[in-house]
Amino acid sequence: MISLFVRAIVLAVVLVCVQSAFGQRSAVAGYWKNGSVGSVQYKDRVTGSTKPGRGSLFTYRFNSNGTYEFNGYMETTMYNCTTTLFNQITGRYTVTGNQIELAPTKDLWKNTNSCAASGNRQQTKTPTRKSFEFRISEDEYGKEQLCLSDGQGETCYRRETE
Repeated sequence: MISLFVRAIVLAVVLVCVQSAFGQRSAVAGYWKNGSVGSVQYKDRVTGSTKPGRGSLFTYRFNSNGTYEFNGYMETTMYNCTTTLFNQITGRYTVTGNQIELAPTKDLWKNTNSCAASGNRQQTKTPTRKSFEFRISEDEYGKEQLCLSDGQGETCYRRETE
């Protein structure tokens, strides 16, 4: 009788822990985006087309199965030369309370320069684990955002539909 009672208590605790972990994971699950475009325009003297002189886009996709993908892209144009930097990180994540732990399995970097192709590089770096404190709030437009803090600063990403 006591053995059955102990088993029931252990099963209940395990179910609560599992439910809690999935509940926390589902809070961050989704597609989150942060980006900007420079207000100074660059005009191509040959084609006459214009585009921002700089821009950036950073995204996280947290899947409900515990995997994630980060993509970062920065671009700047100066004197008819465009430089880009792209970073893609994939791996697994866990959520405990208000902490999210990222365990990457791949960290790809690509750098290009339209005026100096000899300096173009692509490399896979050794993945580095990261831990963030997170909170979910609303931005100034009432949209849901995920804010990640690493102790040195905070960056917020707006929830987006795909």
